[in-house]
Amino acid sequence: MLPYAVMFATLSMATALLVDSPERGVPWLYKGMVVWAFGWAFLDAYTIGANDVANSFANAVGSRTITHRQACMIACVGEFLGVMVLGKTVTDAVRKKMIQVDWFEQDPYVLALGMSCVNLGSGLWVLVATIFTMPVSTTHAVVGSILGIGIAAWGTGGVKWEYDGGFLGVVASWFISPVMAAVLGAVIYLSVKFLVLAHPDELALKRGIMLLPFYFFISFGIVTGFMLLKGAPAAKDMKYEVSIPIVMGIGVGFALLSLIFVVPWTRRTAQDNENLPWYTMFYHWSIPKGSMGYYEESSLAGAHDAAGKSGDEELKNKGVETQLQSQMPAAAPVPFYPGQPYPGQQYMPQPGYGQPGMVPGYGQPGMVPGYPDQMPGHPPMQAPMPAQYVQAPAGQINGSAFGAQMAYAQGEIQPVTGAAFGFEEARILPDDPWYTKVGKTVAPGFYMDIGALDPADAVMHARAFQAYPKTEEMFKMLQLTTCLFFSISHGANDIANALAPLATVWLVYSKGTLASKAPIPYWLLAYGAFALDVGLVLSGHHIMKALGNKLTLQSPSRGFCIELGAMFTVMVFSRAGVPVSTTHCMTGATTGVGLCNGDVNAVNWKLLAVIFGGWFVTCPAAGLVTGMVFWGLASSPKPMAGNGFFTGHYLGDD
Repeated sequence: MLPYAVMFATLSMATALLVDSPERGVPWLYKGMVVWAFGWAFLDAYTIGANDVANSFANAVGSRTITHRQACMIACVGEFLGVMVLGKTVTDAVRKKMIQVDWFEQDPYVLALGMSCVNLGSGLWVLVATIFTMPVSTTHAVVGSILGIGIAAWGTGGVKWEYDGGFLGVVASWFISPVMAAVLGAVIYLSVKFLVLAHPDELALKRGIMLLPFYFFISFGIVTGFMLLKGAPAAKDMKYEVSIPIVMGIGVGFALLSLIFVVPWTRRTAQDNENLPWYTMFYHWSIPKGSMGYYEESSLAGAHDAAGKSGDEELKNKGVETQLQSQMPAAAPVPFYPGQPYPGQQYMPQPGYGQPGMVPGYGQPGMVPGYPDQMPGHPPMQAPMPAQYVQAPAGQINGSAFGAQMAYAQGEIQPVTGAAFGFEEARILPDDPWYTKVGKTVAPGFYMDIGALDPADAVMHARAFQAYPKTEEMFKMLQLTTCLFFSISHGANDIANALAPLATVWLVYSKGTLASKAPIPYWLLAYGAFALDVGLVLSGHHIMKALGNKLTLQSPSRGFCIELGAMFTVMVFSRAGVPVSTTHCMTGATTGVGLCNGDVNAVNWKLLAVIFGGWFVTCPAAGLVTGMVFWGLASSPKPMAGNGFFTGHYLGDD
């Protein structure tokens, strides 16, 4: 009994040593700290928009499904909608899982100061990473910042290090989530490639149209599950008996809608070459066949069709070579890409899968560095260049289905090339109006061709598989849909990274005590959503450029598979309770799809190494900055009340 008595007495003495701060339970103290917290929370939300949200749309911009301006517009609406509609229930799960929050119960305002520093450390680190175009996890930046608070306040004992709900689970996610996303993205893309893309052109188109309802079922099923498990916090604990029928029902519903609206419209536009705008798919049956005219494909596509019918592979290659040599304008080149509109289409034909004429990796010496001299059993041939590099005839402007290149004709967009890292500012011309100069300075991404290909990456891109542009065009709608719902879910879920610490500050400021949860009022949600959208508009071009075509060559089909793989990974691990980052999943899925080109050199491994290194540095960097600032502020001298500090008046004698 004596040992138990001693232990009980020791615990009682330890408990008695804890002293409540006289400020505990007293609201509306430290107004300056609250202003400080709001400022750094704005920066944190700003960097989430510039890094995380931009990461979600990088593939769509890189594949020319939409432009940078359109991506910003869609993301601003989607993120704001997700924050306001689904982001109301924001708990303090992150801070309670990482540090011993209960140890701050006697000093709630000290925790409030620490949470304000969390936004500082996380925001500054992600801002630096964004400037150097490194896609990092904002969730892990917040986790690292919270670790810095715990260690600065209580030492290593103030941090929960275990795997289940602790820091080791976060470390494990650095490896698990990108690998899982890479495998899923690769499996999805390979299925699309072998079922559709790798077949001869017209057959690939027919197979793609036939499988559109299936892809709508898969995509909207995964999107719905992702929304339920990642986007809507209240639905995370929904039972499988409820969630699975909902997901299946929504997927079947959209498959039926695609069968009614999308498939007939696609058949008329892609197969019959009718010039039907996208919105006519909702009433296509009321439009007489041919009443809106037809478009004509380029002579290159026609020559390819003739060669394909005759089986003359040499004629195909000769037609490509002639087209390339005849189109060398003196003006700045306009980049092309798979999936652009068909009038004036410049296209590198794709023969049937397994035919040798267009197999990447074989070319004449000096044509494309790094390629072998010839393929065994065949004469030397020039390795195919991606269609994005084919130049248009002088004076000819071509664009995406959503008007990606229209700004070229108006002289608004400046082609951008350069290194994978650093600022890429739009060039300000002497005769630019003042508002254009301001726009190029404040939001340079709006005046750049973010999806443009860098000639320095030509060798890597030349190794990529090229599909029939008409077939690629079908995946634009699917990719755009996944981007939109990804954005809504991201706004609902990841805004907590910036607003959960601020909500803690506001809770302590308004109540004077801690609480188990920190609900966020709507005006605070709107504040965070606004900062997030501003960050995307002003600085999102850095990450869109880095994760667009810098990591691997993008196309609508690739982007669609990347987003599905990333969303499915996040959905599975969220259900299992394993902390994962959408940024890590997107990067992993992009790498996995890039490897499906059948050539390891089709992926920029140097850029991937830098990105992966940034993941390791994020937690300690954010934690070090946050811990040092918090330690310095919390242990700094405090002016005595009544001496006039911060009142604007000196109370002593002059």
